[in-house]
Amino acid sequence: GFASLALIPAGLLIFCLYSKWNVGRFLAFVEVEKNGWGRHYSNPIELFLYMLQHPLAASPYEWNFYTLNMLVIVVFWALFILIVRKLPLIYGILTFVFLVTPLAAGSIGSVARLYLIAFPVYMILARWSAQGNQEYSGRHNSICSTFAILLGIGMVLFTLGVYSIA
Repeated sequence: GFASLALIPAGLLIFCLYSKWNVGRFLAFVEVEKNGWGRHYSNPIELFLYMLQHPLAASPYEWNFYTLNMLVIVVFWALFILIVRKLPLIYGILTFVFLVTPLAAGSIGSVARLYLIAFPVYMILARWSAQGNQEYSGRHNSICSTFAILLGIGMVLFTLGVYSIA
């Protein structure tokens, strides 16, 4: 098991050596993220507090989804508390990594998209909505309806090329 885990940093080291050989920089990918995409390492808590104090206005020239991203951050972190309390510890650790990594990039630009991989959130939602009686059936229907609407909106935006603009 530990030998398999060692392959992850080994792969990163090999890629860094390839970058050094090919472009002359050991951490070229970090510079591309910083200079090309405007992402840099930052404190996630400071970023969230800054974004609360300085909201971005919607603009037809800039495809920022500030409201959606902030809502997703709040909802997923609230569900993280339930994950820590109700699911095994490994799911809490994994969810923490999934949730803090995009915020450590210095921007909330794609948080709604990047948080989709946090599968323990969906496990806790399924547990919360699938208990079998009428009250839980309403929860299940509201969760499925919300995600179906978001899927439809996302498909329309993708078809219009909005994500390629952003």
